Amino acid sequence: MDSAALTAELQPGDGGEFSSFEGVGISSGPGWVALTVDQRRSESVDEQAAELIALLSPRKPALDALKKAGASVKVDVSGVAASGSGLYLSPDVLAGLAELGVPLTFTTVRASGEDEEDPLAWLG
Repeated sequence: MDSAALTAELQPGDGGEFSSFEGVGISSGPGWVALTVDQRRSESVDEQAAELIALLSPRKPALDALKKAGASVKVDVSGVAASGSGLYLSPDVLAGLAELGVPLTFTTVRASGEDEEDPLAWLG
């Protein structure tokens, strides 16, 4: 499935585009599409994930069709994390993500862009 078809599957049914929503964007490349929600839409990661759920829940049939067609579909929480920082996702948000039926992954980097040398550094 090409990027244009993937993007069309994710667009709102009312003819609008996600890119018209503040803090929501769609990026794409050959064979992939990313729908993003950032701090301009909501301050916390929990609120951003809740916004993403609200955007994707009505499109669950499209997500299921993409998975059935062999596309990799996932939710990735990504950002910059300071050593010892925490991440909070509420039970309601985790349940909403589970209802989407897609894997949840986390990607973090240090502000310097480098990985922590000690794999247990997050323990503080």
